[in-house]
Amino acid sequence: MHDVRAREGGPVASLAEISGPGGIVLREHDPAGVPAPFSSSVFVLPPGTVTDVDIHDVLETWFIGAGEGRVEYAGETYPVRTGDSFHFATRRPHRVHNTGTTPLTVFSVWWSA
Repeated sequence: MHDVRAREGGPVASLAEISGPGGIVLREHDPAGVPAPFSSSVFVLPPGTVTDVDIHDVLETWFIGAGEGRVEYAGETYPVRTGDSFHFATRRPHRVHNTGTTPLTVFSVWWSA
């Protein structure tokens, strides 16, 4: 889908891609004009990459759209794969590793606690 301006009842635009370490790509969504109680993004990790540790004051849920990996959350490690979801409480460190041979796509939704 092409990036388009958000409008009531229509598609939500994506902001410009942000490139991270190891080829990780993040695209945050821009719900301008659409009253949403949450924010969202999609990020893609090439095989063998890992995100930086993230810790914040919002609640967050990740949905694994494709691939497989390992989530580190609050000192524990959990395998994830296509179709899985993972919820993060506030102020808990977390990150994800792509342990597979294909890109790992993660859809993230977060909101104020």
